[in-house]
Amino acid sequence: MKTTTLLLTSALLGLFTSFAAHSGDVDSAKYLSIAGLESPPEDPSNYLQKDQDAVRLGELLFFDTEMSSTGQVACASCHFTEGKYIANESLPAGKSRSFRSVMQVNGVAYNRFFFWDGRADSLWAQALGPIQNPDEHNFDRLGAVAYVARKYSDRMEIIAFKSKKYHRHLKIVKKWLSSGNSTEPPSESINFVFTLIGKSLAAFQTSLPVQPAPWDEVAQAKITGHTLDIEQERIWRGFKVFNGKGGCSNCHDGPLFTDFSFHNTAMPSQPELGIEAGRYDVLPAIKENEFGCYSPYSDADKDNCRHLEYINQSLDMNFGAFKTPTLRDVGSKVRLGHSSQFASLEEIIDHYDKAPAGVHGRMLNTRSLSELKPLGLTKAEKEYLITFLHAL
Repeated sequence: MKTTTLLLTSALLGLFTSFAAHSGDVDSAKYLSIAGLESPPEDPSNYLQKDQDAVRLGELLFFDTEMSSTGQVACASCHFTEGKYIANESLPAGKSRSFRSVMQVNGVAYNRFFFWDGRADSLWAQALGPIQNPDEHNFDRLGAVAYVARKYSDRMEIIAFKSKKYHRHLKIVKKWLSSGNSTEPPSESINFVFTLIGKSLAAFQTSLPVQPAPWDEVAQAKITGHTLDIEQERIWRGFKVFNGKGGCSNCHDGPLFTDFSFHNTAMPSQPELGIEAGRYDVLPAIKENEFGCYSPYSDADKDNCRHLEYINQSLDMNFGAFKTPTLRDVGSKVRLGHSSQFASLEEIIDHYDKAPAGVHGRMLNTRSLSELKPLGLTKAEKEYLITFLHAL
């Protein structure tokens, strides 16, 4: 009798353990699929974030190649490829752009800090960077303002009119432009109108929905108890590696597969760049950014800028750290890593599997600052993982 009871108890325990593991996988799938995606957070520094007039203007600006010194570069040149909002690495990055690979637009509204090192604390501030970058749009601030104020005069008037402050500055700029530029440019008003460009671009990008991918279909099938086909089963096995032995979801977390944070993963640097300080390099000045949350061009109250007050500035946490990118559409990227170090998913997975120590630790008299640990992935596990990543 005792033996029978023990066997029954063991069987039930095994069944419970199996069910718990299965249930845990399904719960994780829901959390890591589009089903778990909430509405984007509000940005109090951008009064135009949800304004439909700004969204429409932002869309026009996003695709306008005249927003550049050559008349050939638009935001879409790097962020829109073959009818989709996916990164395009066909435009080589110059040295002053530090060889940074193009980040995805997917889900950008959910971010708190922007660029690979997080030097911008709002989407509208980020949008203004490439416009002035000599290796991207190469458009000086005054030229950009003059172009937009003339070509999109009526649209600018509509969005500026919604704020007395911005409307006053737009009137000053238009008056100066119509005067033949006979006096010194009104720099403060030009800056305010310049931010309208960034805030409209941000409003448009914020409005873009995150599109479901094959992975989301697999997750939904698991959630609802439907049977997977052969390819979906391979995706599911890859997900289990991603969420389990691979440890990928420790940082690539949530429906957008990013924790929006910064990590040192011992990424190799391009020889021309030397040892990169990453996040640590921008921390001293981030609160003083010209177009930051604390600036006069922000629409936020000081209480809404607390994300700048509580930044971890420790050397060991930030030295060599770069942003965790979203993995949505990662299979479409031809270069991977913050400075395009890797040419394939296979290469970057091998890097994470081997977990090199990196160079930053030696500079601080410690073995490594990298968060990576060797994974010991098998060839089959890597193949499943790649299948999963291509399904995002």
